[in-house]
Amino acid sequence: MLSCLNLSKKYGKILFNELNINLEKGEILAIIGPSGCGKTTLLRCICGLEELDSGKILLNGDDITKIPAEERGIGLLFQKPVLYPHLTVSGNLSLASFNNHDKALVEVGLPNFEDRDVDTLSGGEGQRVALARALLANPNVLLLDEPFSALDLDMSIKLISDVRALLKNRSCPAILVTHNIEEAKLFSDRMIDLSKV
Repeated sequence: MLSCLNLSKKYGKILFNELNINLEKGEILAIIGPSGCGKTTLLRCICGLEELDSGKILLNGDDITKIPAEERGIGLLFQKPVLYPHLTVSGNLSLASFNNHDKALVEVGLPNFEDRDVDTLSGGEGQRVALARALLANPNVLLLDEPFSALDLDMSIKLISDVRALLKNRSCPAILVTHNIEEAKLFSDRMIDLSKV
């Protein structure tokens, strides 16, 4: 499904060197490690927002290493939901697709939220809208950059459980970046500590 072959990147110091990751259909991987070890940079390289120093990224057997980010078919969910306040929930979803907003919102547990103003949403609701938008684009892989870390404990546990179930139901492979080992254990099938590879 997703194969990362001998990925290397440095910014003054080596963040990762000849790193190999294989992700199967429906598999959820957590990448853990302390701040500054290169977790977010790795995600940005995989989705095409940053260039690797060396290595290859294959998706379903195709080399996507040099393909622009918007053409890779990889979704990215950020630590804070990137929503446009001048648009309604449905307006934000339209950035990914003009169709099936109602189904997407039901899938993330927000039925009948289409006409809500995004500035009325809680943190957890905002992340669910951002997730719905990412999934409306039908990504081959979903990357999650600490999307649960800004939420209170009860909300984060609920969202972790719901998002995991949703991804498993879709058989959508995913990579979560987090410094929270308990969060990683709850969400993922396996973990890689980037500071130890």
